[in-house]
Amino acid sequence: MTIRLRLTLWYTALLGATLILFSVIVYAALAATLRMQLEQSATSQAADVANALTQQLRYDALIIRNNPTGILFPEVELFANSVGVQVTGLDGVVLKRSANLGQIKLPEDDKALAAVRAGNNYLDYTSANTGPSFLVYSMPLRVNDTVLGAVQVIQPVATATTALNQVSRYLVLGTAISLILAAIVGAFLARRALAPIDTITNTADAITRTRDLGKRIQIADNASEVGRLAATFNDMLDRIQQLFQTQERLIGDVSHELRTPLTTVQGNIDLLQRMAGAAVAESSPRAREINVLLNETLTEVQVETERMGDMISDLLLLAQADSGALQLQLGPVEIDTLILDVYRQARRLAEHYKGPGGLDVRLGSEDQAIVRGDRDKLRQVVLNLAENAIKYTPAGGTVTLGLEHADGWVKVVVQDTGIGISEEQQQLIFDRFYRTDKARSRELGGSGLGLSIAQSIAQAHRGKITVTSKLGEGSTFVLWLPEWVNE
Repeated sequence: MTIRLRLTLWYTALLGATLILFSVIVYAALAATLRMQLEQSATSQAADVANALTQQLRYDALIIRNNPTGILFPEVELFANSVGVQVTGLDGVVLKRSANLGQIKLPEDDKALAAVRAGNNYLDYTSANTGPSFLVYSMPLRVNDTVLGAVQVIQPVATATTALNQVSRYLVLGTAISLILAAIVGAFLARRALAPIDTITNTADAITRTRDLGKRIQIADNASEVGRLAATFNDMLDRIQQLFQTQERLIGDVSHELRTPLTTVQGNIDLLQRMAGAAVAESSPRAREINVLLNETLTEVQVETERMGDMISDLLLLAQADSGALQLQLGPVEIDTLILDVYRQARRLAEHYKGPGGLDVRLGSEDQAIVRGDRDKLRQVVLNLAENAIKYTPAGGTVTLGLEHADGWVKVVVQDTGIGISEEQQQLIFDRFYRTDKARSRELGGSGLGLSIAQSIAQAHRGKITVTSKLGEGSTFVLWLPEWVNE
């Protein structure tokens, strides 16, 4: 999950929690307020009606027992707003009710009757026979300090319920719209806030892909935290570029400087070998023995000198590849013809390392393919892969060279049945001077630069080298090159 998405989700979740809490508080406060207003209104109305009826019945208490229809309700303005009033006896029988109650019939409430008999008020919410809910406030009807019945104010709560439902819908809808807007705005703000991070990432990726240490991060706001990070990153790049250029110059200069003395040493060795050979026939047996020993020593020195010369050439080639100064003579290269050339030389190398018939070097799939590249450099890569396969494949094994097509790519496959490479070592074999078996590599004359050079040349051709291997079963190296299309 990206930081941008994470920030957006956290921002939206925090705002959502705040809005939900706010909505719950508002809804609860509104519900409590409406409930309190309903109860206060019912209490006030019940008191008004009870006082009026008490004055009316004070001098004729028999009316409520013998002629309940004679009870006259006072003119209360709220009766017009669907607030009804009824008078009940202590046994729960309705003695008188206001006309606006219509057919509404409330169920008997024993708790309310018990409270009225005890001289107490009672409030309850109940449903009538027709379905709607009502607030019923019961108040004792006293005449001459005697409780004769109950005055019940019946007030519908539909209006309050409707208002609460509307408010809840508005709150839910408002919260949903707010969350959507918050997510959009949060994503926009996160994108703007993290845009410098994208710039840093893209610049670092470009440096990795192109190996151009001269690129720098361009951020306008240098005073922000990200701006200071970019400035620090640029300073680090300056330092790395300086050190890298110093290393390249050092390797290049040392390689050039070492070539001259090595050439002189090789020339002197050749001269000494010729002189020693000419003096053997003219010397005594003891002198001839010394000359033979000297000749063997010179031969060994010459071999090591040539190996050092090859290593210097490899280092110079790597320095050129690192600096981007690797010279490639680009042109169409027929890879199938190149494979045949390498195949012939590989057979000779197999005889040199394993003896006649010691190793089976064969051709695998033989497609035709053309790439754009430097023929000599590509031949060096394939020959290096084939030579490594021959070196690390025991006598009696097989080395196969093949050529295939794969979705616009040309695959040069070098497969062997050798000792194999472990998974850990597969991640390191393209590093410079790395050798899987150091003792055997020295015995076979390896310097640990061959695969690194091969990978550099492949990358210079916009390709790569991959490897799959299993210990004891062999390895498969694949050189991937983009197929050349002659437009």
